[in-house]
Amino acid sequence: MKVPICEECLENEGELCEECKEKQEEGEFSEIALEVSRFLYSLSGQIPTLQDVELKKIEKATDAIIVVTAKGDGPRVVGKNGEVVKQLAEEFEKSIRVVEDSGEPEEVIRNLLEPVEVASINTVYKPEGKEKKVVVSEEDERRVPISEEEFKDIVEDLTGETFSLSFE
Repeated sequence: MKVPICEECLENEGELCEECKEKQEEGEFSEIALEVSRFLYSLSGQIPTLQDVELKKIEKATDAIIVVTAKGDGPRVVGKNGEVVKQLAEEFEKSIRVVEDSGEPEEVIRNLLEPVEVASINTVYKPEGKEKKVVVSEEDERRVPISEEEFKDIVEDLTGETFSLSFE
């Protein structure tokens, strides 16, 4: 498993080594990323496909945990019949969203909001500059497990671009 945490720190539940402690302080990974990585690492003995997974980022939202993988690793983290995601959801008592980092902002956004359908992604021109807006049906608002602010922060973190979320 490729994560910014050394194998020794993944294996034991105690204190982090100095190198990992420094990485955490510098913001390379969060506390939730450490917990989820440790949990997935513990499952990798029973589920060998997890051993080759690259976890790029793990974010905690109000009602969900977003697990960002390298392109092609999403299905491995979901697991056969969703078994890995189910175990994660049970362990952390939150909805789990697995998003592949494809490098394409629109694809990342659609994966993040799935199963909610994105109506459109628009560029809006305003006097203060342009803004990119993701439009989702008002009817689907309650199905989106993250707030508009969390969406904006997570998408900017993943893509380097700013998108606002709008329900119309």
